[in-house]
Amino acid sequence: MTRVTDLRRTRIAVAAGFFLQGLVFASIVTQAPRIKDRFDIGDGGLTGILVVVAVVSGVGSALAGTVAERRSSAAAFRIALLTIGLGALLVGAAPTVPLLVAAFVVYGLGVGAVDAGMNMQGVRVQEAYGRSIMASFHGLWSVGGIIGALYAAGVAEIDFPFAASLAAVTAVTVAVTMMSAPHFIEAREHDPGLSGAGLDLPWRPVLVFGLVVLVFYASDTGILTWSSVYLEDALDASATVAPLAYGAYQGGALLSRFGGDLLVRRIGARAVVVIGTSVGVVGLLVVVVSPAPAVAIAGFFVVGLGLAILAPLSFAALAVAVPPAARDVAIARMNIANYAGAILGGGLIGAAASADHLRWAFVIPLVVVPVVLLTARSFRDRT
Repeated sequence: MTRVTDLRRTRIAVAAGFFLQGLVFASIVTQAPRIKDRFDIGDGGLTGILVVVAVVSGVGSALAGTVAERRSSAAAFRIALLTIGLGALLVGAAPTVPLLVAAFVVYGLGVGAVDAGMNMQGVRVQEAYGRSIMASFHGLWSVGGIIGALYAAGVAEIDFPFAASLAAVTAVTVAVTMMSAPHFIEAREHDPGLSGAGLDLPWRPVLVFGLVVLVFYASDTGILTWSSVYLEDALDASATVAPLAYGAYQGGALLSRFGGDLLVRRIGARAVVVIGTSVGVVGLLVVVVSPAPAVAIAGFFVVGLGLAILAPLSFAALAVAVPPAARDVAIARMNIANYAGAILGGGLIGAAASADHLRWAFVIPLVVVPVVLLTARSFRDRT
C-alpha cells in the first residue's frame, strides 16, 4: 500500500510540473498586448522576441539532457521549473527592451528544460504504472494554459500591474515546485560519470518520433498564432467570435489527451496515431474549405481532437525504443524538434498569411500532417 501511495504522490507531483509549464507560458504569452504597449514595440519586434525564445528553448532542452545525464532527470526538472519562475519574474520587472530580451532568454532556457524534464519524468511514471498515462500529463499542460490565459485576461481587465501579476505567478511556481520536487523519481539508470559520447543512443527513433513532434508543433503553433486572424480577416468573423477558433482547438485537445490513454490501452498506440492523424487531416480540410466562421470553429475543434494525442505518444514511444541508460538524453534531444516545429509552423503559415492568402495558409499543415502516417508502424502497441 505504501508503494502505491508513493507512486500516486509521484504522479501528482509530475502532473503539477506539467500544469505549471502551461500556466506560466499562458500567463506570459497571452499578455503580449500589455508587453507591446509597455515597451512600445510592434508586431515584428514581439515576433522576434518569441523566435529568440524558441531558439533558446532548444538550448535549454539540451542542457536538461546534460543535467539529467550527470545527476538525474528529477534534478533537471526541479531546476527548470525554478528557472521558468525566475524568467516570469524578470519579464515582469524588466525596465527596458534589452533587459526584456534578456529576461525572455532566461525564460526560454527554462521552457526548453521543463519540456524535456517533464517528459523524462512522465515516461518514468508511466513505466512504473505499467499503462498509458502520458496523454493525461499533457492534458494537464493544456489545463494550466487555459487557467493561465484566464488569469491574464482577469489581471488585464482590472488593470493589475503587469510586474505584480507575473510575480504572483512566480510565487505559485516556486511554492508548487518545492512541494512537488521531493516526490520526483530520482532514479539514475547509468553511471553518472559516463559521458554523452559513451551512451548507446540510437538516432533512428529520435529522428522518427522527432518528425512527429515537429509536425505536430508546427501545426499547433500555426493554429495558436493565426486561427483568430483567419476567422476575422478571411471569414469576416467579429472580434468576439474570432478567438473561439483557438478555444475550440484547445477543447478538442483536452478531450484527446484525457481520453487518449484509455484509447491506447484498448486499441494500441499505433492505431491511435493513425486515427488521430486522420481525424486531424479531416479537421484541417474543414478549416480550409469552411464558408463561415461556425464551420471553421468546428474544424479547429476536430483538429485538436485528432492531433493533440501525437506529442505524448511520441515521447512514450521513444522511451521504449532506446536503451534505458540513453532515455533522458534521447528525450532531451528529440524535444528540440518541438521548437523547430514552432519556428517553421509560425513562419511558413505566417508567410502565407502575410501574403493575403489566409485560407491557403492552412493548406500547409493539411499537406504536411499526413506524413505522420508514414511513422505509425514505429509506435508499439504495448509499452
